[in-house]
Amino acid sequence: MTDFTQMDRRQMMQRLMLLVGAAAMPAGEALAAPRRKAKSSLSPARMTLLSAIADTIIPRSDSPGALDAGVPKVLDGMLTNWASPQHKAEIIGAIDRIDAASRGKHKVAFAKLSPGNRKALLTLHDIAALKPVPRPANAPSVNPFVQQVYVTDQGYFRLKDLVISLYYFSEVATSKELIYEHIPGKFEPSIKLTAQSRPHLGTGPF
Repeated sequence: MTDFTQMDRRQMMQRLMLLVGAAAMPAGEALAAPRRKAKSSLSPARMTLLSAIADTIIPRSDSPGALDAGVPKVLDGMLTNWASPQHKAEIIGAIDRIDAASRGKHKVAFAKLSPGNRKALLTLHDIAALKPVPRPANAPSVNPFVQQVYVTDQGYFRLKDLVISLYYFSEVATSKELIYEHIPGKFEPSIKLTAQSRPHLGTGPF
């Protein structure tokens, strides 16, 4: 999955736009879009389902969860305002497949399961859906500097990555969970420095 420690805000935004298949990356408007009044891409039932999925992926514990960060609403806004038709269909299809799995096994909607049963079902679904597969012969060319992952359920891969990315992109996560760690940290010289020390100009490895 994503290594958030090596990503700045612009890189994160670019990744979010790639995940929803946006044609261009707007300068700072992608996450503001859900705050504007617009038609939702998800029905009330699907929003409830998405909320249950997001809450299962990142539940509230001693730190905030995906629902505290408003992830479902932001994701819905991205589907409405920025997602390509293909990526939008993939992500909605992934949401529906999780509900279908719940109805098939427990005879009830995923959102109506207990937190424990949600976690157990989604864990098994996760293993099957994220199983690596060979690159499809008809797969479109992508940016060579962007790692492309091919799995059994590409829509679920996008959905899970978006939930996690949007959470750690949120003000809630950055202010209450992530801790700033200064790198490289305190300067510790390998030799003793004095007022008489001078820079040394070498010739590289020679």
